[in-house]
Amino acid sequence: MLSGISNYNNLDKIRPLFNDIRFYMGNSTLDGLMGQAYVDNVLNPHIAFLVVRKYCFMSGELNEEKLKSIIDKNFKNYVLIPSDNLKKKIENIYQNSIVKSQRYSIKKEVVFNKNKLNDMINKLPQNLKLIRINKNLSDRIKKENFINITDNYEKNGIGYCCMHENEIIGVASSNIFYKDGIEVNIKVKENYRRKGIASAMAANLILDCLKENKKISWDAANMNSVRLAQKLGFEFDSAYDIYEFWSDILTGYELFVLFLNYE
Repeated sequence: MLSGISNYNNLDKIRPLFNDIRFYMGNSTLDGLMGQAYVDNVLNPHIAFLVVRKYCFMSGELNEEKLKSIIDKNFKNYVLIPSDNLKKKIENIYQNSIVKSQRYSIKKEVVFNKNKLNDMINKLPQNLKLIRINKNLSDRIKKENFINITDNYEKNGIGYCCMHENEIIGVASSNIFYKDGIEVNIKVKENYRRKGIASAMAANLILDCLKENKKISWDAANMNSVRLAQKLGFEFDSAYDIYEFWSDILTGYELFVLFLNYE
């Protein structure tokens, strides 16, 4: 049986379980800002789960029977991101009923070339405009289901829209956020891709984060996202495995993809 954790001191107890870079997004939960943490035993946890958006990060030790029971009852609708020891158990338990794919971790310590970032902004076509996201724009982005962005945007959000006349054609914004920074989420409408829009939006967002002393984290769903991150000054770290259930795919479940970036 799982117990939810809300006390910050108890959250701190499970932080050592999530030191691997693949779990970085789970820091939003460990910081007490987003999502929910669960453990098998609050006082003496053997395994912990961090739920953020559509992701479930899991780390610790548990036998296959108990692990299957917990996942079946609580986490089958999430994208699973397990530690290596749990990954092997999940593959053994679910075999043909689960699909494995990969995401790509990007190093978190970055020294940006501000001149290069400004050059990317200046290359944006003149008929397009970058506008910093305010409450009205954040409400519109959510209403249009354009992309997932931070809730309570005036307090916690930071980002840019790319506009063509009155049409939102691109967004680079915080989605998951931490005490000291944000996770970037980017989307450009298909008809406007490969025009430097993603680069310009992300460059402007990065410069604003630097001014406001916010750290910028990037985690990639595909190699297009990795290449864009590298163009901006980030460095690739490693690939990691994620899992989702076939039943979710076949019933129209859409994998929540962060950072599906296009130039």
